[in-house]
Amino acid sequence: MKWSFSKYQGAGNDFILFEDFERSFPESSIPQLCDRKMGIGADGLILLRHSKIADFSMDFFNADGSSAAMCGNGLRCFVHFLRDRKVLQAKYLIEIAGKVLTVKANQSKISTFLSPPRILHWDIEIENHPIFVVDTGVPHAVIFAEEGVDVLREGGRLRYHEKFHPEGVNVNFVTARGDGQLHVRTYERGVESETLACGTGAAAVAFVANRLGYCSEKVEIITQSQESLHVEVGNEIEVIGPSVKVFDGHVYL
Repeated sequence: MKWSFSKYQGAGNDFILFEDFERSFPESSIPQLCDRKMGIGADGLILLRHSKIADFSMDFFNADGSSAAMCGNGLRCFVHFLRDRKVLQAKYLIEIAGKVLTVKANQSKISTFLSPPRILHWDIEIENHPIFVVDTGVPHAVIFAEEGVDVLREGGRLRYHEKFHPEGVNVNFVTARGDGQLHVRTYERGVESETLACGTGAAAVAFVANRLGYCSEKVEIITQSQESLHVEVGNEIEVIGPSVKVFDGHVYL
């Protein structure tokens, strides 16, 4: 069967998006489609589906085919995908894993509003790292570190640490500079590698850094792609960042 898709990226975090109102998409094909050598290549895949409790449902899958309850950059790209299909609204209610999140959009920016984080572990020490773990839709470990940390080695080890069994965590390494910006590198579970950006990770970092007094309620997160995500911590966490359509295509599945 021929399937049309679009590829989008948000601050370098890239996704393949399909319309699947009939809920007939072959989910077993996701790892191959996301493979960067044997497929289209992406950090994740998103399906646009109908919802009974919101405007639309966004079903998100990691590159390894596992489903995830949230993806911040993916949510922004999802609304961009809707707008390219002429679904033009000032506000969107999007169902993700049974929860309804708000996204506001105009011609120049898309703002996502995430639920307040849930603290899972606060200031615990693992392998000489003081670690803060919060759930911003998915669990994130936040570690303040010097520049030059080996993200693949350190992140990969901590992602699987027994403290976080069985699901594991995403791991964010944060460097605070004098310019007030926070520079973040993220090892993402499901991708099992460093990604160029992570929206839920940026929200987790901003929340933790604000509570520790390292930044104000509004902070600029510099991602590994050198793109910025602007985060405001309040009753909700607002994340504003780029979303770019890369190309359209089709595959036979």
